[in-house]
Amino acid sequence: MKDYDVIVIGGGINGLTVAAYLAKAGLSVGVFEARGQCGAHCDTVETGSPGFLHNLHATWLATSYSPAMDDLDLPGFGFELRGTDVTYAKPFESGKSLIHAMDFDTTYANWERVSEKDAALQMKALEFNAVNLEEMLEANRRFWYGPPTEDTLNRMYSLLDKFLAHQGHDVTGAALLNMTGFEVLDLLFDSDEVKTTTASLGWISGLPPIHRKIGALAAVVMAGIGGPMAVHNARGGSHSLTHSLVKATVDAGGEIWTTCPVDKIIVEDGRAVGIKLREDALMPGEEIRAKTIVSNVSAVPTFLGMLGEDVIGPEIANRVRSFHYDEQVLFGVYYSLRDDIEFAAADWDPGIQRCMMGYLGGDTIDDMRRHNVNLISGVIDDDIMGNWFVPTRADPTQAPDGCHTAFIWVDVPPAPRRWRGQTITGGMDAWPELGGPFADAATDRIEDYAPGFKDLIIERHVMTPLDQVRNNPSSMTGSILGGSVTPDQFYMNRPVPGVITSGASRTFLPGLYLSNSIHPMGATWLATGYLAAREVAEDAGCLDQPWWQARPWDWFMDHMNDVPMNLGVNAKWQLDESTGGAGQ
Repeated sequence: MKDYDVIVIGGGINGLTVAAYLAKAGLSVGVFEARGQCGAHCDTVETGSPGFLHNLHATWLATSYSPAMDDLDLPGFGFELRGTDVTYAKPFESGKSLIHAMDFDTTYANWERVSEKDAALQMKALEFNAVNLEEMLEANRRFWYGPPTEDTLNRMYSLLDKFLAHQGHDVTGAALLNMTGFEVLDLLFDSDEVKTTTASLGWISGLPPIHRKIGALAAVVMAGIGGPMAVHNARGGSHSLTHSLVKATVDAGGEIWTTCPVDKIIVEDGRAVGIKLREDALMPGEEIRAKTIVSNVSAVPTFLGMLGEDVIGPEIANRVRSFHYDEQVLFGVYYSLRDDIEFAAADWDPGIQRCMMGYLGGDTIDDMRRHNVNLISGVIDDDIMGNWFVPTRADPTQAPDGCHTAFIWVDVPPAPRRWRGQTITGGMDAWPELGGPFADAATDRIEDYAPGFKDLIIERHVMTPLDQVRNNPSSMTGSILGGSVTPDQFYMNRPVPGVITSGASRTFLPGLYLSNSIHPMGATWLATGYLAAREVAEDAGCLDQPWWQARPWDWFMDHMNDVPMNLGVNAKWQLDESTGGAGQ
């Protein structure tokens, strides 16, 4: 078999991003994927009845933030975003709801009914944004789409200093990021509705509020302070993103080999020079050479599996063994529905019915603190709370006419030790027996907030953490981000000290780069793939390309009002253009 300039191990969305960029830059690129198709964490499948498409993993697509939208022309390869004008909503047992919307006036009117004090704080934040928009964008571009450096961190501290002073707080940005997310929420906001909604946004973004630095960062960024959020799905489902990246790679001359699991990374004279395929691969035991190897497999299987302690040495091996995957692990229940969910809170604010994703449960911030403590202690909280999605409100093509799909994601420990006062044994192997009762409990919880929901269910599909591992072994425990994002595994520490020696992706082993388990985290904004592509191209001398000019956030800022909205929202809840409210 022929050799390549670049071999990418793993055809996930960030591995494909690397491949598409580098092939377009003129390098010969081969992608070797273990499964029969690419995009393990960006699947859209029929789990039962024909016509009901379920996004089993990535569903909140933040790809519109990515430079790849323009650089790779993803819309030109069939990637069509769809959204809802209300981007996030959390119902409460009181009958109220808190919402975030593309239109600030809609958000403000909702917040003002919940808490005049918090609405006033949000208005002050908006004023700060208007004056400091360019600096905010640049600081976030550097932080989320640039290599981790002290200079960038100090720039973020400085921006937070200014924001906190504007909000009337005598706290520095550095001191704020040394708090937990819960502490920051108590500092910034008054109402449980705003605090818990913001905490839930941190969770789904991969930045749990219980932790210092990451939780604090989420509390500021996800509180609506940054204005409209990029909350989208795609026509035909999330797998459309995988399809567009595959097309972009192949169109640029890259080659993709599926059913080709990699057994080992070949190292000669202290340098990564190729790969050897497993014996069960399409080409059993084949060796393929390349000048550069990019692993889109997570840290532990890359270094302890495909390399091994004999190659990387005991010190690095021990550090990699400490890299953990125990947080940001999800249990999902997927529903095919004969009609849309109707939340009880719609009587208070109908905006929740024009929203494709939100959170339910955890009505007080103390509930969420307890839940987070239990989570990291291996305990499934008795009060089930989690993110709900109705993708068909954004894209009705994902279900038959008049029908919908929905699901709930619950953060769980991958190897639970207790639930409802009972000890659980067996680690991850407990999930096949536990999955049914827990799915029943999650379904009951949705019914609490949306009476009549159970009557809409045609069928359901359960996806436990063990199922996620079977679908994508690189995720280890079902971790959604290439390994837990915790303070010890964040920014310059990611994945563990000593692995990355320069930039974001260059490892201690010459010729080997990572696009997984690196800063910031694996997600649909494609930052890890973008960073790895830039660094490989820089080292290969092909970064200076006339088409490689897009900046993070530019596509979203230019096109956020062009994305079709509310295509699957029931006419009862559609906005009345003459009044600005929902029709009845």
